[in-house]
Amino acid sequence: MSCLVSCNYFTGDTKSNETDLDTVVDFTTVNVSPSFKECEQLIDEDKTNCFRTTIRKHFTDRLAQNTFSSQEDISETVVLVLRIDKKGKVTLKEIQSSEEIRTILPELTSVLNRIVREIPDLSPATKIGIPVTTEYQLPIKIQTKE
Repeated sequence: MSCLVSCNYFTGDTKSNETDLDTVVDFTTVNVSPSFKECEQLIDEDKTNCFRTTIRKHFTDRLAQNTFSSQEDISETVVLVLRIDKKGKVTLKEIQSSEEIRTILPELTSVLNRIVREIPDLSPATKIGIPVTTEYQLPIKIQTKE
C-alpha cells in the first residue's frame, strides 16, 4: 500500500495575489458615491450630484435656522471634512477655518456638529461592490448680510 502526499499544490504565495489585486484596483477612488434614500435609484454622475445637492441643502437649511451675530464683517469659507464610514454613519472629522472665525463665532463649531448629527441615513460609498469609508470636504461660505 502506498500513500502520496504533496503540499506544493496547496502552498501558494497568497501575498502576491493580494499585491496584484492592489495594483489593479485603485483604492483612492470609489465606484459608487454615498447616497441618500432619494438618490438610490439614480446612477453614476446623477447619483453623485444628488448626494452633493442633498447634503448642501441639509446644511443650508439648518444653518438658516440659526442666528449668528457679529460686530465685524465676515466673508470667509469654512471647510468641513466629513467622514462617512462603511455603515453610512457621518462624523465631522475637522473644521478648517481661521482663528478669527473661531473667535468671532465661537458657537459655530457646536452648531455644525449638531447639523452633522442630524444628517439623514446614508448608504456608504462602495468600491468594487464593497462598502468603504470616505471623506468629503464641504465648503461653507460664512458672510455677514449688508
